[in-house]
Amino acid sequence: MTDPRTPARRALPLLLGILLGTGAAGAWWLDHGRPVPPDEIVRADAWLRTEALLEDPSPGPAPAAAWQDVRADLARQLEALGPAPDDRTSAAARAQRPSPAAGPDAAGARDAGAAASAALRSTAAALTGDALAAEDPALARVLAAAAVSRTTAARQLDGPGSPAPAGADLCEAGGDPAPGGATAPGAVLWSALDRAGYAFEALAAHAGTVPDGAAADAAPPGAGLPDRARQDLQELLEVPSARRVLAADPGLPAGAYVLPGDLREHPGRVADTAARDVQDAAAHVLARGDAGTRCWALVALERATALRAGITGEIDALPGVVHDDPSP
Repeated sequence: MTDPRTPARRALPLLLGILLGTGAAGAWWLDHGRPVPPDEIVRADAWLRTEALLEDPSPGPAPAAAWQDVRADLARQLEALGPAPDDRTSAAARAQRPSPAAGPDAAGARDAGAAASAALRSTAAALTGDALAAEDPALARVLAAAAVSRTTAARQLDGPGSPAPAGADLCEAGGDPAPGGATAPGAVLWSALDRAGYAFEALAAHAGTVPDGAAADAAPPGAGLPDRARQDLQELLEVPSARRVLAADPGLPAGAYVLPGDLREHPGRVADTAARDVQDAAAHVLARGDAGTRCWALVALERATALRAGITGEIDALPGVVHDDPSP
């Protein structure tokens, strides 16, 4: 039977099929040929490094119990970093970054605790640089909080006999902030630091006044801790980022602060609350500030987290972002 369609009409389905196939192939090529966004590479790199730490067993008998707590925090950080990156993003991260840390046993230290500490510090340093440069505010907060948690955990693994590191582990808050950056977000942190400094000044003044036989919570929160905390907070109020915030809003120090009524009875609780307020304010600024202000906020978060660890002995997996207890 003769096909009544013209040659052109008979060729049309074939031509459409070729066009559709070519379009699909072109779309696949464009999708795989386009560069992976920088923030996705950062997220993938952080995910891979965290997974590498989690895949390593306990680094040895000495810090085994502490390492289990660290592993639980790392698992929470991995969850906060989102789903596992796809193959294309993982490949891009590996191509642009050094290989993820292999874990505590590869840290090159003889002592198991030192090996775990070195591995945590190594990944914290990588997270810090990415937190200061990330465009996504939520990603910047998670990266910074994870870096602070790991640095604080590393100090605990080092033990009380280890010398304290000189200066901030993570970044130098004393550097000049970027000109023309936003100052409004920093006001929240400036006020939190000022309030906390006021509270720790009162705690230092009342240190040693707790009567014998008082409740355990009434004991001073660590020998010399209020004085050290006050000095740390004052230093953070004098860096260029803080001075820039105050210059933009000179009315900030005009507020009056009221000390908690249970200052004498529960100084540890008051100190913990003051440090937590700084954590929350620092996390707020990390999501909104420029690179210089983020560094100031990151160091404030680091010091507030170290303060809380000294008071309670506990470290949040994501300080300032997700608290590990139900209290507000």
